[in-house]
Amino acid sequence: MRIRQECLRIVMNLEPYTQTTIAPSRSRFQLRHFVVGQHDTPQMQWRQIIIEAQNLAFNIRMAELSIEKSRIEAHKLVSTGDPLDAIEAEEKQLGIVLTERTLAGARLEMSWLEELAEEIGSYTLEEIEDDQPNYWAKRLQRQAEIDQFSAHNGIGAGNVQSMLNAGLLENKEGPCAISPGN
Repeated sequence: MRIRQECLRIVMNLEPYTQTTIAPSRSRFQLRHFVVGQHDTPQMQWRQIIIEAQNLAFNIRMAELSIEKSRIEAHKLVSTGDPLDAIEAEEKQLGIVLTERTLAGARLEMSWLEELAEEIGSYTLEEIEDDQPNYWAKRLQRQAEIDQFSAHNGIGAGNVQSMLNAGLLENKEGPCAISPGN
């Protein structure tokens, strides 16, 4: 109930967004450990960062254009003097506020991707392609170990993978090398 009231207060008052109202679609932890960290080599992690950043950059630009278009439309609606147009203009203003908040979250997410890219380093397409045999050997070995661990412990493979990504289990060298993490 409190969250709903807070959301309504922010939206209805058209308050500028604050750190508490910015909600990126994915957390920094999620990006690091599940989106990028799902890959076994830095080359493929770099590739995933590029794919995510490319999609995010497109969505950011589309949101910016949407805001610009809505502002123009709202201005035109207000200038007619018609009360129904004024209501429609206010609806567009509410949409702008929500889109701006979403945009702020997307920009924050992009900054996290940039941080990850700096940590991982960059790779050329040729380097990514050259690493494919190594990547697939590591990935298939990890998947086999997860299947073995799952069969032995009765935990689903997807849950084991998520626990590995979150650092709740460790993947050590050797057969069935998965063990509780820190």
